[in-house]
Amino acid sequence: MVPAMAEDWDSGVFPHGDITPLANNLWWVKSAQKGLPLPRNMAIYRLPDGGLVLHSVVCMDAARMAALEKLGAPKYMIVPNEGHRTDAPRYKARYPQLRVLCPSGARAKVEEIIKPDATCEDPTLGVSSFGVTWHAQDGTKPPSHELAYEVDIDGGKALILNDLLGNGPKLSGDFRAPMFNLLGSGGVLGVPRIVRWMFVEDKARVRAFLERMAEKPWKVITVSHGDPITEDCSGALRRAAARL
Repeated sequence: MVPAMAEDWDSGVFPHGDITPLANNLWWVKSAQKGLPLPRNMAIYRLPDGGLVLHSVVCMDAARMAALEKLGAPKYMIVPNEGHRTDAPRYKARYPQLRVLCPSGARAKVEEIIKPDATCEDPTLGVSSFGVTWHAQDGTKPPSHELAYEVDIDGGKALILNDLLGNGPKLSGDFRAPMFNLLGSGGVLGVPRIVRWMFVEDKARVRAFLERMAEKPWKVITVSHGDPITEDCSGALRRAAARL
């Protein structure tokens, strides 16, 4: 299957890594971003029926797109917030059958570039309709509008996050890298400074949300900026809450 407009697809492909497994039905991809030194991740989750849920999509080269299609048929695309909507139209053009979902608070901004089929919270058409549980991120404010997503993997659960928590290493090789390092999460799982300034309305409520999430037996945590957490997930969430 090829995109409707190959040139438009190619314009969205930036240097990126392989599709890396985190569980038997969960993968992630790390990609560069246009104009920014901060990499962005896509999470891929396979449903029991074999369909794929794509979270925060990034365009990939032909070989990796073929590898994606071998995992299953792309079925749902979650646009997690307005800052992660850029490649969504390209995926919809490539896979017309994709059902586009986004948090209700982000719908107006997402609709500027792609029409969602439903909000993630919709009880009939949202993520719960195909077995994914959503969690409101208490204490955040617009324009964050994000949700956290709970999915079943072999041996337990995985938590798919977007911008609220980051786990990025220190950046180099770009004149803007010092700024991003200053605003980042310090190389550990945490709420980045820029997120605190822009998206956190009530630190106590965000802290309580993270502590509540830490009570669940997570095997994996993915974030859109930084490496996944695959060990002591609950401890990492508690430490992130304590640092906030």
